[in-house]
Amino acid sequence: MTQIESKKDIIQFLKLCVTYTNSSLERKSKRLENLNEEEIEIAKIEIEKWEIYKQFTEYTINELSSGDLDEWINNLHNPEFTPKP
Repeated sequence: MTQIESKKDIIQFLKLCVTYTNSSLERKSKRLENLNEEEIEIAKIEIEKWEIYKQFTEYTINELSSGDLDEWINNLHNPEFTPKP
C-alpha cells in the first residue's frame, strides 16, 4: 500500500467515524426527552464529549486532506519519528 493509499484509507475511516458520531449524537439527543433532570445533566456531558470528538475528527480530516499531516503519514512506520506541535 502506498502512502497516498494509506492516507485515503485513514481519511475514509475518519469520515466513517464522523458518520457514526452523527448518528450517535442524534440518538443521544432523542433520549434526553425521557430522562429526569439529573440524568439529563449526565447525558449532556456525554453529548459534549461526542461533539468534541467529532470536531477533532473533522479537523484531522481537513489536516490530512490539505497535506498538513503528510510528514506523519510518511513516518507511520518510523519508530524514531515523534511529531512536534
